Amino acid sequence: MKRILSVALCLAMLLTCFAVGAVAEETANPYEVDESLSGTFTWWTYFDQAPFLKEQFEKKYPNVTIDLQVFGGDDYQTKLMNALPTGQDVPDVFDLEEGYVYKFIDSPLLADLDALGLGEVCNSYYDWAVAMGRDSNGTLKGICDNVSPVAFWYLRDAMEKWLGTSDDAEISAMLSSWDAIKEKGLEIKEKSNGEVYLWPNLSAMVKVAGYSLTPIARNGKVAIEQGWYDLLDTMRDFWEAGIVADLGGWSGDWATAWNNGTLLIRVMPSWDFFTDWSINTGNVGVAAPFMASYEGGTYRAIYANSEKTDLCVKFLEFLTNETYQLQNLYTNNQMPANKNIAGLLGPDYTNDNFGGQNIMKTYDTICNNIADIVPDQYTRGLQNKFSKYAQAGIKEGKTNDEIIDTFLADIRDTYPELDFSNFN
Repeated sequence: MKRILSVALCLAMLLTCFAVGAVAEETANPYEVDESLSGTFTWWTYFDQAPFLKEQFEKKYPNVTIDLQVFGGDDYQTKLMNALPTGQDVPDVFDLEEGYVYKFIDSPLLADLDALGLGEVCNSYYDWAVAMGRDSNGTLKGICDNVSPVAFWYLRDAMEKWLGTSDDAEISAMLSSWDAIKEKGLEIKEKSNGEVYLWPNLSAMVKVAGYSLTPIARNGKVAIEQGWYDLLDTMRDFWEAGIVADLGGWSGDWATAWNNGTLLIRVMPSWDFFTDWSINTGNVGVAAPFMASYEGGTYRAIYANSEKTDLCVKFLEFLTNETYQLQNLYTNNQMPANKNIAGLLGPDYTNDNFGGQNIMKTYDTICNNIADIVPDQYTRGLQNKFSKYAQAGIKEGKTNDEIIDTFLADIRDTYPELDFSNFN
């Protein structure tokens, strides 16, 4: 879930990452120790919270050592892509990010996790989270330990002032359609004399709707359903009404406006690096959007020719268990992929950083409503390109057809292997 950010923003990410979750009570060891397993295996990743998982696994299996190697940015993907085919210096376990998981997942160099018995341990997972780890034949090749449902992030005091409530269910009900969001956006713009905005930018609309619409490419063929044209119309309507703050997502201005209450909503996954917890601890809330979606994901795979398969299987099995995923939630605010966690925590679970809200209830609602759309290697990339050309075209006053033509010209060049016969 790496992004290219400024040095200052990267520093802010690292500082706030550890503040966001409610820290669990210190325990000597929450796991039942197993000293029967021993050995060493190598794990490659780009994920900066990997040391936490290493530490937790080694608490349960003290005679096992993980040789963890963390690589940054695009170097990681390139290094992995060069290593796998050669069989030289290949890790036993390696991580794949949602944005490029499909470059690797069909390879026979990734172990069949179903054959290793790991499919069964994912039976308690959200279905869509498992689907992302399956190849084009439906074989499980990667397993995640957390999910990233997209929510409306808000400040409680700002919402009380402008919407009259800070309750997440009431906010969701108020913002239950694009029309309802537009209406509230207009009200807030008028009341604040144009100084406060409800909605951040046009790209956030694609982020909310993207996984509720039929993917633009299915089975190798490009088709654009009416819903994408309707979304263009809605985006244009918001823009012409002047209710969009037009702050670039993940930008410093966007984060600052939200933290000081002049931008009321950030559309963000459950992993958050932009809250200023020094001033907003206890003041944050998350509400379920009227369409359910997710952004990001880290999947762990096993090298098919690894000589440490037994250790690797135990490692992937460990990260699916409820005890570890609870620790990851408490310490790092990582939302569990295991849907049993919401039930284990129960209706009385609260998070002090989020004003005592039961954030697991909110995220569980989102996760259970995500459409049954199995993504492929084109899904996220085409969504991102659609968002790019939709924003630019609307701001330039282009028609839907002009926007779609520009979009198609790009993806013809980017994905020449796709079938564009619907547009010939």
